[in-house]
Amino acid sequence: MLQRKQTLFLLLAAVCGGLTFLFPVDTFIRGDQSFVFRTTGFFTGDGANVVDAALKVPFAAVLGLLSALLIGLVFLYRNRPRQMRLARMLNLLLIAVQVFLFITDNSIRAYLEQGGKVENTYGLAAILPLVMVVFVVLSIRGIRKDEELVKSVDRLR
Repeated sequence: MLQRKQTLFLLLAAVCGGLTFLFPVDTFIRGDQSFVFRTTGFFTGDGANVVDAALKVPFAAVLGLLSALLIGLVFLYRNRPRQMRLARMLNLLLIAVQVFLFITDNSIRAYLEQGGKVENTYGLAAILPLVMVVFVVLSIRGIRKDEELVKSVDRLR
């Protein structure tokens, strides 16, 4: 059933995945230079791509794919065990993306510190994958409750 609360949680997680493209992960300031780390790449303050510190993980593609899979997961409501299994797998992938974001952020900071002291400010895209994890966990709880409800009704027949 599409009108269940886990559908809302899965769609909210997908929206959070889309919002990661709009906000920076981290903003660095070194002297009078500014740098922005986004899921789409690493840029200077004026928008030029920094070629020396290219991203090793294509975060934009991975988060886009995960968001699309979350939307697709909504339509697997007829097979709740499969829906729950795929939601858990997507949750692990989201945690891996968050870990790689943190590792990449630290390596960019180390790269920039070679030229002097660096100050950074985390953006909204740094925490959105964690919010996505929370929404997927809430959807898993809803799917599990639906499955228990169906099993209890089957026992009564």
